[in-house]
Amino acid sequence: MKIKYFSELTGKEYPTEQACMEAEKAFQAAEEEKRKAAAEAQARKDKLVADRKSRAAEVEAARKELVAAQKKYRTVLENFVNDYHSYHWTSNSADDIPVLFNLFDLF
Repeated sequence: MKIKYFSELTGKEYPTEQACMEAEKAFQAAEEEKRKAAAEAQARKDKLVADRKSRAAEVEAARKELVAAQKKYRTVLENFVNDYHSYHWTSNSADDIPVLFNLFDLF
């Protein structure tokens, strides 16, 4: 009767103890590689999430600055019109037009 060695790690039988030990070492090395790859993937994901969060905060701060600048512009313009009854300006570029509502922000 031949003795066979069973590995609980791999779930397989091996003809020698040495073959069983080598298979377990290879199995553990493969599992360690999987854990490392999963940890690296999670680290990349966490970095992307943190980067997205910081950039979203930057966008929100810029939006708040824009709203404050628009409010100041409207107040100053209103005061000027109240004092002088009109305000005229000439624009050569679409960039000169105050951003009141941008339809492209909806998409």
